[in-house]
Amino acid sequence: MENPKSRFSVAERLIRKLRDVSSCEIRTGPDGSIEVIHVTARPGRSPKQIARDIESILSAEENIRVDHRKISIAQYGEGVVSAAEATLDRVVVAGMSLHHSGAAFEAEVTLGSADLSATGQAAGSNTRGESRRIIAQATLDAVTKLTTLDPRFSLGELEERDLGSRRILLVCVNQIDGREERSLLGCCEVGTDPGRAVIYAVLDAVNRVVSTLPPREPVESEIGPTPIA
Repeated sequence: MENPKSRFSVAERLIRKLRDVSSCEIRTGPDGSIEVIHVTARPGRSPKQIARDIESILSAEENIRVDHRKISIAQYGEGVVSAAEATLDRVVVAGMSLHHSGAAFEAEVTLGSADLSATGQAAGSNTRGESRRIIAQATLDAVTKLTTLDPRFSLGELEERDLGSRRILLVCVNQIDGREERSLLGCCEVGTDPGRAVIYAVLDAVNRVVSTLPPREPVESEIGPTPIA
């Protein structure tokens, strides 16, 4: 009979190759599934950033999905990063770029938080209703790129309503949290710039969640998809 632990020997070696990781031991339960991943790491990065790398490499290289709560990280040495991480500062809109080509539409939304910035992209059909959803999806993509965690956002309903003499844009963003699904609601007056109204409505919906997310490490540049010709 196969030793369950031997199934994860390759996974252990992969984790040991990650930046700042010193050792790794994967313990399995009676059914052979991963019960806990014990990791020791040098100072330099936060435990959440290391855990994110572990989730990513196991998924990409071994097709193993592991809950971050099963990853135990002990750091040692001088300059250890506190487990109480900083969270994202207020997220602001840094730019928006829209590309049209016949029936195709692409949106790029750039958001900033302190010294971080991230550009989200989305593409689809060049219709009024669809273009607004594309801008909203690009905004959610940018938010996700600002953090080390996956907030698991998905776009729900997006529609305009009259409020007295004003035109209001309403948006619903769904978030999966474990086995629960939450609906986050946001709004913004349409005004003279409907595209930016979409961005602000989405940020209004997710701002409470965003304020609890850890920021990613700054990078010098990001490479995105080639715009529609």
